[in-house]
Amino acid sequence: MNERSERRDLRGRRTARPWLSWTAALAAAAVACGCAAGRAPQPPAQAGAPATPAPATSAPAAPPAEAARGEQPPPSGPAKPARMPAIAWAELPSGLRVATAVSRALPLVEVRVVIRGGSAADGERTGLAAITGELLLRGGAGGLPGRELLARVESLGASLRVDTGLDATVIALRAPSDRLAEAALLLGHVVQRPRLDAAELARLKAQAAEAARERARSDARWGALMVLFRDLYALPTELHPYASFGATAAELPRITAADCRAFHAAWYVPKNTVVVVAGDTTPEAARAAVEKAFTDRRGAEPPALSFTDPVPPASLKITIVDRPKSAESELFLGVLGPERGASEWPALAVAGEVLGGPSGRLSQELLEPRGPAREVSAAPLDVAHGPVPLLAHVRVPAARTGLAAQAMLEHAEQLAAAAPSQEEVDAAARRLTARLGLGLGTATGLADEIAVMQALDLPDDHHESYRKELRDITPAFAGKVAHDNVRPAHAAIVVVGDAQAVGPMLSRLGDVKVVDPTRAFERKRTIPRDASASPAPAPGAGRAAPAEEPQ
Repeated sequence: MNERSERRDLRGRRTARPWLSWTAALAAAAVACGCAAGRAPQPPAQAGAPATPAPATSAPAAPPAEAARGEQPPPSGPAKPARMPAIAWAELPSGLRVATAVSRALPLVEVRVVIRGGSAADGERTGLAAITGELLLRGGAGGLPGRELLARVESLGASLRVDTGLDATVIALRAPSDRLAEAALLLGHVVQRPRLDAAELARLKAQAAEAARERARSDARWGALMVLFRDLYALPTELHPYASFGATAAELPRITAADCRAFHAAWYVPKNTVVVVAGDTTPEAARAAVEKAFTDRRGAEPPALSFTDPVPPASLKITIVDRPKSAESELFLGVLGPERGASEWPALAVAGEVLGGPSGRLSQELLEPRGPAREVSAAPLDVAHGPVPLLAHVRVPAARTGLAAQAMLEHAEQLAAAAPSQEEVDAAARRLTARLGLGLGTATGLADEIAVMQALDLPDDHHESYRKELRDITPAFAGKVAHDNVRPAHAAIVVVGDAQAVGPMLSRLGDVKVVDPTRAFERKRTIPRDASASPAPAPGAGRAAPAEEPQ
C-alpha cells in the first residue's frame, strides 16, 4: 500500500469527525470572517482568475396576515437536521472514483470533478493552480477552440465553471439529466485533453493581474488573508504550501504555458480525481457516463506535498495593510488550532462561536447597536492538512480601531483562561448544528458538499458524526481546547485601514508593521511600540488552565 493510500486508510479508521463545510464557492473554503452576525459566511476569492459573483439570494417571504394583525404564530419546533443521502461509490480501472447521490427535485444533474491539487500545490508559481483551471475551460479542449467548446456546452443547456481552493481544484458542470452523457463527454475533454492555448493564457494572466490589482486596492479580506497566511504558516527554511494565500499582480506574469502543462500532467491524473454526480440520475447511469467520458488510463501517483508544522509567531504580530483615507478598519485576529482529524477540532469550532458568533462575546460587546462594530465573526477555516487557523474578524469605524483590537485580545485571553458557561456551549453547538448541510436539499448543494468532503478527505458520514460530537462537548473540554490553542501571545493581528490614523492606536499593543498591498505587500515602515502609553495587559499574563474534565 502506498503512502497516500495508507494515509487515507488511517483517516477512514479514525472516529469520523465532520467539520464545518466550505460554503458556496467550493460549496470552499472558506471563511466566516467578514460576515455580519447570523449571516452565512462567504469564502474569500482565491487569486489567479477573476472571482465569480455569488448567486443572489431570494428575499424572505412576507409575514402572514395573522402576524400582521399582531397575533403571535405558534412556536416553531426544533429544526429538522439536513441529512446526507446515501452515496454510491464506484472505482474505474484507471483508479478514478465516482460518487453518485440521487436527488429527484429537478430534472438536472450536477457534476463536480475534484482534483486534489489546489493553490497549495502552486510551488514557486503562485496562482498556477487557479490559472491552469481557468485555462482548461477557456483554452479549448480536444479539437475544439475555447469559444466553440463553451458554445457546444451551452447548446446542451449546460454550464461549466471552475473553482480553485487551497486543497483542490473543482470543475463544475450543470446539465439537464437527459443530456448527462453528452455533457460528460465534453467535460472529459476539458479535464483530460485541454489545449492549454498560449494566446488564451496571455489573456487570462492579464485579466487575473488586473483583478489582483483591484483586490489590492479594495478587497480588505483578501489583503488581510494574504498577510495572515504568511504570518501563521511561517517556516524557518522553506515555504509552507499554505503560506501564499493568493497571487499578486507581479507574480502572475511568471506563469508560462509550460508551467500549466506540467501542473496538468502531474495533478490531473485518474488516481487524484474524484467525479461527483448528484441529481436526477442513477448510480449505473452516472458510472456509465463517466467511464465513457474519462478514458485516461495513466496510473501515475500525484506529487506529495510537504506539510511541515508551521512555527507559531514568537510574540504578538501586528500588521497594518495600509489603505490611506479609509473611514473603516477591518481587524483579523488569527491563531492556529488542532488539525482537522484531531478530536479537539469540534471544540475549537465551539470556542470560535463563543468568541464571535451571533450571540458571542465580541458580538455582545462590539456589535451595533451596543458597540461600534458593523460586523463580528469568528470561525476556523477549512484546510485539509496540519493546524487549522481560527480567525476572528471585526469591522469598525477607523476611530474605534484601537478599542476593537484591545477587545479582541482581551476576549481571546479570557476564553483561554476560563471555561465558557454551559449556556454558551449549548448555544454554540446548536448554531453549528443548524448550519450543517443547509444546501443538501438541492442537487447543487449536494454536489458541492460531497466535493468539499472529498477535497478535505472526509468520510461520508461526517455530518452525523459532527452532530454527535457537538452534543457531547462540555464546557471543561471547550475551555481546555481554547487554553491550548487560543494564545494571543502567539497570534497575528492584521488591520486593513489607514495606517496614519490607526497606527498610533495599535502601537499601544506592540510594534506595528505597515505594508503596501499595491506593491506586493512590501514593508513601508515600522511603528515602534508606544512606551509612553499605558501598557496594555500582556497577552497570556496570569493565565490559569481551565479545570480538566473528570475522567
